[in-house]
Amino acid sequence: MKRLATIPALALLLAACDTAPAASFKDASLTLPDDPLDLPEGPGRDAVIENCTACHSPSTMLQQPKVSPEKWKSIIGKMKTLYKAPIDDAAVPAIVEYMVHVQSQPEPGA
Repeated sequence: MKRLATIPALALLLAACDTAPAASFKDASLTLPDDPLDLPEGPGRDAVIENCTACHSPSTMLQQPKVSPEKWKSIIGKMKTLYKAPIDDAAVPAIVEYMVHVQSQPEPGA
């Protein structure tokens, strides 16, 4: 019997929820950091452009930690299996070569 007594109270609570809360929006601006428009020249650059730039910006690729060629192969494998990246198997060696090459270059201004 006690359960039946709570039904009117629940009905009142639900009836009070029939209006949406007021929301207000205001304009905001956002300045994004500069992103290089192009990847530097190097062996395998075309393979990187064809297979990686659909998901990764040049700055994202160029700011990766320096790792071994074996680790790059592992990273690319993860992109293919876990994230279903459409990377051509034949392009993997060229992508690895490019990333190792770019990471071996001195940083500008250094």
